[in-house]
Amino acid sequence: MWPIRLSARTLWAGAALVALAGCAGQPSKPVSAERSPELAKQAHPSTVPANAPDNDEIDDTRGPDADVIRRDYVPHEWPEPARDLWSAIRHDFSLAPNAKRRSVRAWTQFYATHTDHLDASLARAQPFLWHVVQQIEARDMPGEIALLPIVESGYNPAAKSYAGASGMWQFMPGTADHMRLTRDWWYDGRNDPLASTDAALNYLQALNDRYNGDWFLALAAYNAGPGRVDRAIERADREGISTAYWNLELPEETQEYVPQLLALRRIMMTPARFGLDWPTLANRPRTRHVSLPAQTDMQIAADMLGMSEDALRKLNPGLRRWASDPNRPTQLLVPSAKADAFESRLAQIDPSKLVDSAHHTVRRGDSLSRIAQAYDVSVASLRQANDIHGSRIGVGQRLTIPRPGRAAEPAADVPSQTYVVQSGDTLWHIANRYNVSVASLKRANDSAATSLRIGQKLDIPGAARPPAPTTYVVERGDTLWSIARTNEVSVADLRRWNRMTPGASLSPGTTIALDGPSELPNFYEVEAGDSLWSIADRFSMQVATLRSLNNMSAQSTIRPGERLRLQPAVSS
Repeated sequence: MWPIRLSARTLWAGAALVALAGCAGQPSKPVSAERSPELAKQAHPSTVPANAPDNDEIDDTRGPDADVIRRDYVPHEWPEPARDLWSAIRHDFSLAPNAKRRSVRAWTQFYATHTDHLDASLARAQPFLWHVVQQIEARDMPGEIALLPIVESGYNPAAKSYAGASGMWQFMPGTADHMRLTRDWWYDGRNDPLASTDAALNYLQALNDRYNGDWFLALAAYNAGPGRVDRAIERADREGISTAYWNLELPEETQEYVPQLLALRRIMMTPARFGLDWPTLANRPRTRHVSLPAQTDMQIAADMLGMSEDALRKLNPGLRRWASDPNRPTQLLVPSAKADAFESRLAQIDPSKLVDSAHHTVRRGDSLSRIAQAYDVSVASLRQANDIHGSRIGVGQRLTIPRPGRAAEPAADVPSQTYVVQSGDTLWHIANRYNVSVASLKRANDSAATSLRIGQKLDIPGAARPPAPTTYVVERGDTLWSIARTNEVSVADLRRWNRMTPGASLSPGTTIALDGPSELPNFYEVEAGDSLWSIADRFSMQVATLRSLNNMSAQSTIRPGERLRLQPAVSS
């Protein structure tokens, strides 16, 4: 949904950053005939009866996907819908195929020749697909909607785009707020697979009502925003052109959005024709919600479930911290086979044993920054965990320490990832960022960590994981100095963590990181005065890496307005 963001032609979000090899370029845009004024207006040009024959599903080997169509293939044998989830989705298809359109054929070729994308998406969908299908069927929506998260995020509930969209359905913050998806320090509903599905389907249904049952217009509005679609319809009306989706003047990504979904539909109709063997997936839930009786540490929950914390977090990416929210009931998504035993253990355990936190009684001379440094946590996380606004604490006050670094250390200091030292880093900054103690960081790097230098590589102990930095939305009247003072950090750190150039000003509504580097964006738009060196320096990377990511030679130049990739495209 708007603004324009992640798409299959640009990048694929996944559980790990894996460079996409051999990625095809942007498929050809629809030919002008598809936008012809002579096309007749239809009441609902996006839908057909579910049982209607797919007359568009023909062997047209003259199109752009001619090289992937097979003439001598054995038709795919689909199980009964009651037994197989993908069959149930296919059985409920009701969108007009539009398979003859050049853009649909081009995207068919893209998916049929980039099977890593498709395979990874179908695998990531498994824990959530049954719930998605149940909600779609309850709303009597087209079965094709269950394929939309493949287009949006590759079915990755933790996916994030450079524009700020997040989750399986790629909600922008404003739209998430409009659909009442909770977003706070503890939890982001955009990344909750089930909550975001409910919100996305409610939103799509509302858009479908807005456009009198035209699903193609509803999908276009989901991608580009209803205001933009409304203006395109008004323009077409003034020019006497059909207001069907195919004829509207919409952003390029929105023009390609529906064809991507229809290409997936087309492949599912006859996968063997495109050289694919569509997997089976039993029509039953693989996960279910379990209500937590009190604040629960994710590691403790994982131990009770007999699974790794990473695996549990992949099912619950909406939970942003080491534990659930202490002030709000939380439902944890767990494997169905483990749910009953987990509920039984929760009923028997002392709720105070469900959270791994320490407590500190404030003594004379204490400050938030001193306490945070003593426990290897950030001031911002200490403030959030205790609902403290500002820096005032009182002698005798009992503070909750959110999962201390020492408690999060691995049993063995086995390095599992590498950190490249940036300008201004200290061992304490790095240890705090990765939720480990300075001592364990030193042990993992022997004497190499005694003195740091820019560009130096440090091994991070195996159980460490970098939490997302605490963020703050700038309000009118804020300055870097006032924000730094309130959060007990330096202005220099704020500038460094947020990659702000000297003299850069704050704008109300901007989100800035308060206790660690902000996430590296996928793209950067070149500004006047930029050079490859200045951009590489700003984002703490080598010029050679920047050139490699953008297929640039040593003689390549950049110009204002050009978008440079900062992270590799991913496929799984």
